[in-house]
Amino acid sequence: MAATPGSSFHVADAVLCLLLFLLAPTVAAVSSVSGEETVNGSCIAAEREALLSFKAGITSDPTGRLSSWRGHQDCCRWYGVRCSARTGHVVKLDLSNPFFEYDILGYDDPVRWLRGQISSSLLSLRHLKHLDLSGNDLGGHMPMPEFMGSLTSLTHLYLSNMNFSGRVPPQLGNLTKLVHLDIHNSYDSFPYSSDVSWLAGLHTLEYLDMTFVNLSAAVDWVHSVNTLPNLRVLNLSLCGITSSAPSLGHHNLTVLEELDLHGNNVKSTAAPNWYWGVTSLKSLQISGSEFSGPFPDELGNLTMLETLDMSFNNIEGMIPSTLENLCSLRSIDLSVNNIGGDITDLIQRLPKCSWNKLQVLNLMQANITGTTLKSVLNLTTLSMLLINENHLSGSVPVEIATLENLTELYIGNNGFSGVISEGHFAGLRNLKGIDLSHTYLQLMVDSDWEPPFNLNMASFSSCHLGPQIPNWLQSQNNISYLDLSDTSIIGRIPYWFWNTFSKATYLDLSHNQITGELPLNLDFMSVTELLLQSNHLTGFIPQLPGSIEILDISENSLNGQLPSNFGAPNLQFVVLFSNCITGHIPESICRWPQLRALDLSNNLLTMGLPDCDRKELKKWNPFGNNSSRVNFESSYILEIHTLLLNNNNLSGGFPLFLKQCKNLMFLDLSLNEFSGNLPAWISEAMPSLFMLQLRSNNFSGHIPNEITRLDSLLILDLANNNFSGEIPQSLVNLKALTGSAVTSTYNPFQEGYQSEYTSIETGLYNDSSQLVIKGQVLEYRENAIFPMSIDLSCNRLVGQIPEEIGSLLQLINLNLSSNFLRGNISYKIGNLQSLESLDLSNNQLSGEIPWVLSNLTSLSYLNLSYNNLSGRIPSGHQLDTLKTDDPASMYMGNPGLCGHPLPKACPGDQPQPPEKDPVKWHEDDSTRIEFHLGLGMGFLFGLWMIFCGLLFKKTWRYAYFSLFDKLYDKVHVVSVITWQQRLRKPGIN
Repeated sequence: MAATPGSSFHVADAVLCLLLFLLAPTVAAVSSVSGEETVNGSCIAAEREALLSFKAGITSDPTGRLSSWRGHQDCCRWYGVRCSARTGHVVKLDLSNPFFEYDILGYDDPVRWLRGQISSSLLSLRHLKHLDLSGNDLGGHMPMPEFMGSLTSLTHLYLSNMNFSGRVPPQLGNLTKLVHLDIHNSYDSFPYSSDVSWLAGLHTLEYLDMTFVNLSAAVDWVHSVNTLPNLRVLNLSLCGITSSAPSLGHHNLTVLEELDLHGNNVKSTAAPNWYWGVTSLKSLQISGSEFSGPFPDELGNLTMLETLDMSFNNIEGMIPSTLENLCSLRSIDLSVNNIGGDITDLIQRLPKCSWNKLQVLNLMQANITGTTLKSVLNLTTLSMLLINENHLSGSVPVEIATLENLTELYIGNNGFSGVISEGHFAGLRNLKGIDLSHTYLQLMVDSDWEPPFNLNMASFSSCHLGPQIPNWLQSQNNISYLDLSDTSIIGRIPYWFWNTFSKATYLDLSHNQITGELPLNLDFMSVTELLLQSNHLTGFIPQLPGSIEILDISENSLNGQLPSNFGAPNLQFVVLFSNCITGHIPESICRWPQLRALDLSNNLLTMGLPDCDRKELKKWNPFGNNSSRVNFESSYILEIHTLLLNNNNLSGGFPLFLKQCKNLMFLDLSLNEFSGNLPAWISEAMPSLFMLQLRSNNFSGHIPNEITRLDSLLILDLANNNFSGEIPQSLVNLKALTGSAVTSTYNPFQEGYQSEYTSIETGLYNDSSQLVIKGQVLEYRENAIFPMSIDLSCNRLVGQIPEEIGSLLQLINLNLSSNFLRGNISYKIGNLQSLESLDLSNNQLSGEIPWVLSNLTSLSYLNLSYNNLSGRIPSGHQLDTLKTDDPASMYMGNPGLCGHPLPKACPGDQPQPPEKDPVKWHEDDSTRIEFHLGLGMGFLFGLWMIFCGLLFKKTWRYAYFSLFDKLYDKVHVVSVITWQQRLRKPGIN
């Protein structure tokens, strides 16, 4: 019987109701797991007690996230708890810290974390499917609890960034129902797993993240991962992996879509490798893994690939043409490799079938060349173009404006030239970031131009923007990062500038010719880094915003006094050297707990440093100011690493302020008027000192022996003071100079700062400290290596040069000149093979010059003048190459010295003919040769003329021989007569 429309509706309705009735428990259970529904009524008592036991292990909950976990209340309504609507069992516990990612970047306060321990009472939650404790400090630098492997109902386990260390428990392999496993860690914790064969038990796993888990000893990790047939996402980045597998005979990873292996230490060629055969991959990230060799042709196998990141490797050569089949490619990052070749060729090798899909192209630092960017115009959907720091040149085509989807255009640090006009930006309505820095481009737009975009980031450093700050920037009020350094700007900063960029966090107007004064109050701004150095600014230092961390207004003409209260508690770097700042250093410096570097050198400051909380210091140090016993139990210790106050008019004794600077590495008080003795507490109060520079003050007294307890000291400069007594004998304790200290890759001369946008090298790298070496004033930044130096010159030191000085094998500069040192120069000074400069002049040293000085192969400067040295001057090797213009000046003022290069010969030496000027000697030689040559030629010519006359003139021959006969007869007659006369003398018969 045919059903009527009405009856059909009722039948369908009845069937639908029946299905809903049958499926209701399942739907309710599923929704409760997802957190959308909780059970009506109280939770199961045993599980409530288990949760309360877990809460008891929490020692800190500053935000009160567990405040709802009370007594006999319904635990299913507690924060983070979800129960099954069907059974009432706890199925989800989510106490994750959503702020952790912000915390590690410094954007939020880490007091939001839970702290404590994970209670084993969680084992009572036998139906728990979803556990998320990530981002809380519940690890305590201890291993992950093994009992986690007994929560066998779990499908989702998130234990990331919990401060675990030690071995990852292999018991996790018992969680056979796991779908998601995330145990990745941050850089400051050290979990490891030397054998990941336990992964083989997780057959249902789809997501695995073990970032920062040390797998360097897990040599067979690839085959363990290959046992996971359902795996879709695998993240093993930054795991210290040093090995891989060329291929897998049979791989089970048929659904793997995302593979992240970046930041490992594989150190092999990019091909062959097992993942080139995983054709299901949509995302492959292998950046920073020290791959080398050419790009593999096997890239063409990954036809489903959408994201490819092979950046920060050592891969050489052009990308292969096999990429033509990657038609789904949307993002490609090949930056920081050695691709070489022309950019036009590179674009042509990208799959043409993806030209209308590609959104990200990153070729930064890829060593590519080219004189045109017209090939880039084919990538019509491009949103990010990063080709900065290459060898590109030519002009930027105005047609770049047709790439309407561009959000980031980074072409800086290239050889581009020409003009950028309004036309280049006409279609770039979505542009958010632009980098034209360090090119030869000139930005020329009309003064009333209104840009179509609103930028977040703009870098124009070294471009030509001047002569004034462009008016169009007034519309860019969303900028966070603005770099206008070295852009030929002159004149004053316009009134609108500070309000327009009040939300910016980075502002750089350095190295221009900006004049005028700064606003008296900038506390309404959000800037964290304000760089205004190398301009012509005048006036006072303004009231600073509370957010500021880096302030650099060095090399200007600021005057007036330092503000008594900067109003900036977050200041880390304050660089104000080379101004005209007067007055004294305010006590507000004591209230900068995060201050790491303060440079006030080359100013007109007077008085001394404040004695921060001097009364408390007396409580800590009841033994007096010069005692070496200082109690540092106080929690108020300044973080300052670099303090540069040289070239001012500061006075007083050695500052007590430094007692609170336990982390100080660089101290420069030179060229001031400090006086008094050096306290013995230096080594205990500042044990991390790399540099102690006190030259050109009025310090006096003995050099304390405790100063040699500074294990890290590289530079000791006490020159031009009034120190007396002997040089400490315990120089061997200067471990950094002996080479016995533990070395590291850390460069103390480059204080670093990591910000949201940039990594900045500050500290001594950009500062004004100087060192006297080889009779010259050198800046630290000009030295490729640490200038390890001891300079005690121009004092009143007596006694002998300690033999222990020969143990300072790392020493580059040694200056003990202008003292009253006596005795011999120790032969052990020949051990200092790194020595480049040695100055012992103007002392009372005696004895012979050690011959071992000629073996110092690095020596390029020597001065032993004006002493009482005697004997023969050593020669040979390095000594003969020093001061070739005036070598005698190294030894003058020592009457007892003899031998080359002095004119005084040593006893037993053969007299040397006076040396002649080689030029004059050469001229005399030439004249003598010419004279003799002319004389000989004249003689031969005359003789030849006589011979020819006798040969061809008969009358000449007769006359010549007749004359010759007469002369012969005459000589014969005279000789006979003379002989007879002698025979007739008396007594001769």
